[in-house]
Order: sequence, then structure tokens, then C-alpha cells
Amino acid sequence: MPIHAHLLRQFHLVQRLQRASGQLVPFAELQRYLLEQTTVGDLQDGYSRRTSERDRPSIAENFGVTIRNRRGRGYYLDHAEPLTNSQNQLLEAFELQEFLRLPAAGAAFVQPEPRRPLGLEYLRPLLRAAQAGWVVELDYQKHWEAEPQRRTIGPLLLREFRGRWYVLGVMEGSGRLACFGLDRVQHLTPTPRLFTPPADFDAAAYFTNCFGITRPTDDEPPQPILLSFELVQGRYALSYPLHASQQLVSATEEGIRLSLTVYDTHDLRMELLSYGPEVEVLAPTSLREWLQQAHQAAAGA
Repeated sequence: MPIHAHLLRQFHLVQRLQRASGQLVPFAELQRYLLEQTTVGDLQDGYSRRTSERDRPSIAENFGVTIRNRRGRGYYLDHAEPLTNSQNQLLEAFELQEFLRLPAAGAAFVQPEPRRPLGLEYLRPLLRAAQAGWVVELDYQKHWEAEPQRRTIGPLLLREFRGRWYVLGVMEGSGRLACFGLDRVQHLTPTPRLFTPPADFDAAAYFTNCFGITRPTDDEPPQPILLSFELVQGRYALSYPLHASQQLVSATEEGIRLSLTVYDTHDLRMELLSYGPEVEVLAPTSLREWLQQAHQAAAGA
């Protein structure tokens, strides 16, 4: 059986148990589901318990989740090990990949986004450098510069935002933290030189209060922000939150109010501008006034 088919089978198994939300799923039901969803029916013996037992350690390695069997009564995902964002993204990406692999007969009904992010070939070299503590040299061209410039950094963290990838690094020499878009990297060269991450750097917390990839360089704290959306746009914001801190304040026929706690950055302001008149900033005053002035300038007022 091809390796891809094994992964697909395991993916569907995880997906089915995720939907069970901790409820026990009998083996016969899992077997029936997998035979319907995947190509395991091509096997002479179908999906056996022995195959199931072999799948469990592979699933733990490939997808980062543990499947348990409660005394033969059924299978469930160990929710003591909640899926991380990266694991969820892996499952989502695999599901999308499988969808796009459907037979050509479905091509007339499916139009995936033709754009693909640039610079993905640098992800693995940067990850290796971050893990090993190696300095890398980047030929980096900003959109407003005519020629690329050499940047020398110690990679600390890779971050995705809106389909683009960025690397946060510590600049060799100055120790300043800076973020670089991989789509603007022209060339990457690992070096044998080692770097030491800043003593107070916490990768898990660095972007916690950020919308996007920008963060104030001073000690300005994140701000509580209160937004009032038109009803329809508010429902979109509820279905796809702006930020992990987003909370529903109120929902009426007139609109939806949401709160979030983030840094007031360029990325956030551009996002709010994109909603046009369908969002109103209620707090803080400085952000409210900026948005009003930006709309006035756009209207030529």
C-alpha cells in the first residue's frame, strides 16, 4: 500500500475521533467509516484490528495525538494531549491537499487560490539554524529598495501570517530583534558561527499580544480594544476571530461588539481600515481618532 494511502487512512481516523469529542467509537464503526472514506478497501483483509494497533504509534508520531482503547469498548483521542495550533494546521493542510487531489472530473467545480507564498524553500534551513543556534546570512530586498541588502541574523522563530511566512531573528552585532518576510529573501547562507538567544526571549509569548508580525519596540503594553461591527461583518469576525484574545461583548440586531487585547500596530490598523464603514472603534480614543482621520483622507475630505 503506498505511503500516501497510509497517511490518508490515519488522517481520516484522527478526523473521525476528533468529531467524536471524547465519546467512545466502536472498532466496527471506525472500520466501516475508513472503508467508505479511503482506499483501505483495496486490501484483501480490509482494515483489521492488527492494522489498527500498528496505526496508533504511527499516528502519534505523524499527527502528535494519542489514540486509546478503553477495554475493547471503543477508541477515543486522549484529550489530556490537546492539539496544538501546529497540529491542527497539519490536519487542515492534509485535508485540503486530499480535497485538491480529487479526480479531474471535479476540476470544473473547484477554483483554489492560484497565488502561492514565496520563500517556502527557506523554512527548513531556517528551522535547522534555529535549532542548532547557527547564524545565517540573508540577501534581503525590501519592497521599497532597488537592491537587496545583506542581513546577518540568528533565527529565533518562524511565524505565519495571512499565508506568508516570516522569520524573527536577533541581529548579529546589535542584538536587536527584527522580523523578515521570506518572500523578500533572495538568498540564504548558513554559517558556522553560533549565536545566543536573548536571555529574556520567550518564543511562545513573543507574539501573544500581536496582530500580525509587528510588535512595538518600546515597553508599550497591549491595549484593550473595543470594536462595534455591523451585524453581518460581525458574524464574519465571530466565525474567524481577529485574535486569540477576542471576546464577544454583545450581539443584537443592530450589531456585534467585540473586545481584544493587542498592541496598536500598523498591521492592526490596516486590518481595521479594510472593513471600511462596517466597523467602529469605540476604544481607545487614539485608535478611534486615527481611523476617522484615515477614512476622511481616503474620501478626500
